[in-house]
Order: sequence, then structure tokens, then C-alpha cells
Amino acid sequence: MGVSIIIPAKNEGEGITRILESIKGYANEIIVVDGHSQDGTKEKVEKFGAKFILDNKKGRGDAVRVAIKAASEDIILFFDADGSHDDKDVLSVLKPLQEGKADMVTCSRRKGGSLDIKMDFPGFIRMVGCDMLAMLINLRWKSDLSDVLYSFRAIKREVILDLNLKADKFYIEQEMIVKALKKKYKIIEIPSREFARGWGNSKLSTFEGIEFFLHFIREALLP
Repeated sequence: MGVSIIIPAKNEGEGITRILESIKGYANEIIVVDGHSQDGTKEKVEKFGAKFILDNKKGRGDAVRVAIKAASEDIILFFDADGSHDDKDVLSVLKPLQEGKADMVTCSRRKGGSLDIKMDFPGFIRMVGCDMLAMLINLRWKSDLSDVLYSFRAIKREVILDLNLKADKFYIEQEMIVKALKKKYKIIEIPSREFARGWGNSKLSTFEGIEFFLHFIREALLP
């Protein structure tokens, strides 16, 4: 089964070539979907030989959906451009899909650990919020997931197209999990270490976390 790797990016030019080098051996195609960066990201991606496309300036979810439409291989793997994902785990993420044992494989920071969460108040709120969302989703759809927000994951292309994702913003990963559970697709979770961001600045604010809970409420009430 061929693999398309999707890398959402916005002003991550400082390390984008390093990311592309780290995952090139795992992919039949690499797609960088860019949020209109102003730091030379496009030039570096095109020099490397990866596909470069622009999003619609609506947010991470929009970028992911744009890239999904451009992907052509049987499996789509999502990998961040900030240096926080461990490329050594890519084979472990892909294996259950290639062996037909799963429809989606997600990585868990709860099981693998995170070096990205600072033990200040915003970091504490983020950690508690992630755990609460996982607990609520598990209760509602009788699943056993420890991390529903980590973006390092892979999914069959036919499955993700069937999910009909709508999110424009950061809750796209949560929407992917919830809709897969509602449609009873097989999800496997594996541990993976989240590293501290290697460069650039985070695009997610603590305040935006409210949208994750609003999305859960909407999906929990829908059939």
C-alpha cells in the first residue's frame, strides 16, 4: 500500500528541510500544505522535490482537508513541521494499516510522553483538557483511547474520504477520531514521544481549546 505523507506548515521554514529528509524514505509522495508562509518555506520544499500546495487561509483543519484531496496513495500519514514528531515511529504507525489490522492508527503522548507541555498554567490547562476530552469520547463511544488530539497518525485514504471532515481549525484531529468511532472503523493507538517544538512558534492558543469541547457536544448530540 502506497503512502502519502501530509505536512501542514506555516512559517516553519527554519526546519522544513530537516523534516522532509527525516521522512522521505517512508513515502511514495510528500505533500506540504502551507498556510501562506513568508519565510521561504515554498522555495525549500520545491528544491527538495516535494509537492507544495496552499491552503485557503482558514486554519489547520482547512489545510488538512485541502491536502487530503491532493493525496493519491492508499494510506495518508500526517506529520508536523515543527520537529515534535518522532520519525522513528513512522513504521510502527504504518504497519497495522499495511497488514489490514486497522483503519486508523493514532499516536498517544499519554503513553509515549511529551516534552512539549510546560508546567505553567496554560500547560496544565492543556494537559487536563486533553485528558477530559479523551475521557468524554471514551464514555460516549465506548472506546479506550488515551489521546484524541495528537496529530501524528495515519489512516486509509478511502476511510478519511468517507469521514467527510468539515473542521477548518485545530479540532480536525478530534473530528477525525469521533467520526471514525461513529462509523465503527477500527482504530489502534500506539505510544509515541512528543518532542518540544524545534523551531517557530505554536499556532494554537489556550482559548481555542473551547472549540474542542463545543465540537464534542455537537457530535455527541448528532446520530
